[in-house]
Amino acid sequence: MDVDLVVAGTGAAGCGAALAGVARGLRVAVVEKSERLGGATAASLGGLWVPENHLAAAEGLPDGLDAARRYMQFLSGGYALAPMVEAYLHNSRAALRDFAAAGVPFRLLRGLPDHYFPKAEGTVADGRMVEAAPIVRDALGPWGERLEEGVYNEAGVSWGDAIAWGGLGARQRWPEEELEARRQRRLLAAGPALVGQCVARLLAANVPILAGFRAERLLMEDGRVVGLEGQHGGGTMSIRARRGVVLATGGYEGSPDLVNRFEGLPDWMNIFPRAIEGDGMLMGTELGAAVWRVPNNLAMLVGYAIPSPEVPGEQVFFSAGLRGLSYPHSLVVNDQARRFCDESQFQHVVAGLTRFDLGRHRHPNLPAWMLFDAQYLRRYSFARRPPGAPVPDWVMRAGSLEELARMLGLDPAALAETVARFNDGAARGEDPEHGRGSSAFARSTAGDPHAAHPNLGTLAEPPFCAVRIKLGGISAAGLLTDPDSRVQHVRGRPIPGLYACGNAAAPTESGAGYQAGISLMRGLTFGWLAARHAAGAA
Repeated sequence: MDVDLVVAGTGAAGCGAALAGVARGLRVAVVEKSERLGGATAASLGGLWVPENHLAAAEGLPDGLDAARRYMQFLSGGYALAPMVEAYLHNSRAALRDFAAAGVPFRLLRGLPDHYFPKAEGTVADGRMVEAAPIVRDALGPWGERLEEGVYNEAGVSWGDAIAWGGLGARQRWPEEELEARRQRRLLAAGPALVGQCVARLLAANVPILAGFRAERLLMEDGRVVGLEGQHGGGTMSIRARRGVVLATGGYEGSPDLVNRFEGLPDWMNIFPRAIEGDGMLMGTELGAAVWRVPNNLAMLVGYAIPSPEVPGEQVFFSAGLRGLSYPHSLVVNDQARRFCDESQFQHVVAGLTRFDLGRHRHPNLPAWMLFDAQYLRRYSFARRPPGAPVPDWVMRAGSLEELARMLGLDPAALAETVARFNDGAARGEDPEHGRGSSAFARSTAGDPHAAHPNLGTLAEPPFCAVRIKLGGISAAGLLTDPDSRVQHVRGRPIPGLYACGNAAAPTESGAGYQAGISLMRGLTFGWLAARHAAGAA
């Protein structure tokens, strides 16, 4: 195959680079390691964080790049690179407009502020979050059956829908007839909708998509990357690319070796599809590409392991930060049977889990467990089961807190004291220890109008249940790129013809921080920038 631009990966970053290349008149080919499309994007809620975007402006919502810059500087913790921050700020809104002009329909995700740090300078209450409109699976032809779908999202339900229906914790009050109608229509929403809308435009432009293509090596001539080689269809295949190669292969979350090398955290669990194993980093570093790592990675999620719905005997990560930890009648304890964080904001949980105690010379809050009771199970969805569903067999449960403590290897007296103190505050709608439920965003997630407090409720009704908390996240390290998404050599110069975006590239625009929507929008933005540069390259 001989094209202008070859893109490796079909998440938001890869689809964005491919669509932007097509819009600039390039002949584009897309390859995907998995037999399924969408990568990590298709398992996400699909939110995009875009300051001063045209949709918010049309609604008269105030914003400004100066305010967004201050917020991003706060998020970064001093680890971001200023040119990359500016590239994101100035180009994310332009990229969004271009993708909309190319036929990808977007809408504002209303009622969602810059949520994890609402008191940080430069935040806004509404208008920066955007999502793709839903699309029916049948619009993608045969590819419609080959989209990745994570274990988190309800079929056909967008993040905006969940907010409008009371929040992710209000599953018992969502309209069942509407949910069934969406299932019957085979509607894709959230992350799958973002991928589906992009793939539909690529198919309309006759862009070849090669699934099951395991990229292995970058082709070079005269010091320039001119193509990609890999395994496809039982043999070796080379794709020539006159303008370059875009690596949008995701991070290395599925590679235990690279996770140990760059993350080094106990209780780590891959949150993405298994095929995401750091292929872009391996191919790039073989050519001398520089790797950049954020020292304090807060782009982390917390959850627990559930049985894989597809592979018998295997487990997958279920993200509980927005789908469980913030709900009443639950709490998190460490192996000393003590609480250590505000469970209603998962970034606080992440900070507690990653803390290192020099005196004990270990992570003092690992291992950790999420505890909950019959009240929780009756009122809330657990692991996507409907409220009131029986406790799954793989969940630890007991008739008393003392019995549960012994099952977990905890001191029964210490656990009883912790729960009694928590229950005393919860009965008054208070959490003097950690301020649980103090942020507006945390209060919006549980969505139970019958609860005395949106995030607080006693643990008092057996059975008492527990799941072990796992950490998982977006890679702390990636290929170092410049504002044109060009991969940088260790000698400090661009590698001609080689681009990287999404999680394959280092998070130099956000540094340590995590704000929902930045990860996907950085993929779209820097994929757009890569295609723009490639189109203008000689």
